[in-house]
Amino acid sequence: MNLFKKLKPYQVDLLLFGLDKSDKVLVPEFKLEYPITFDDKTSTFLVKDGEVLIHKSKIFKKSLLLSSFGFKQPLMTIGDAFTNDEYRGKGIYPAVLERIVSKHLKDSSLYLLVSPENIPSIRGIEKAGFSKVANLKCLKIGPIYLNKKLVRFD
Repeated sequence: MNLFKKLKPYQVDLLLFGLDKSDKVLVPEFKLEYPITFDDKTSTFLVKDGEVLIHKSKIFKKSLLLSSFGFKQPLMTIGDAFTNDEYRGKGIYPAVLERIVSKHLKDSSLYLLVSPENIPSIRGIEKAGFSKVANLKCLKIGPIYLNKKLVRFD
């Protein structure tokens, strides 16, 4: 049953934001009252208020989706982001993104994929200095991407 779920076709419609490693980027520094930690085992940046998880953002060193659209290595994607509803609007996501940029942009280009409807995430991504690169659309069936359409923003 789980295999059938993985093979179920679905439409992908995502905005791609990025920073190229060759760019000289002035990323704003965000002050945060909570510590940002990194879990090496899960490649996840975490923000906690005591034991309460405020935010997490995971980094991936490969992306099948981006590779299928012709994006070359080295690249890193930032995803699986979550911000606790009670802590939204406090600049936590942009602060975490700034930390990721300062740690990883010198070694690889950084990308984020986000739903066009996710306005709060888009605001945080733009505050952190990322630019809209493209809109990616395709049909995903398991690990295969079909009917790919890439619209670049210049």
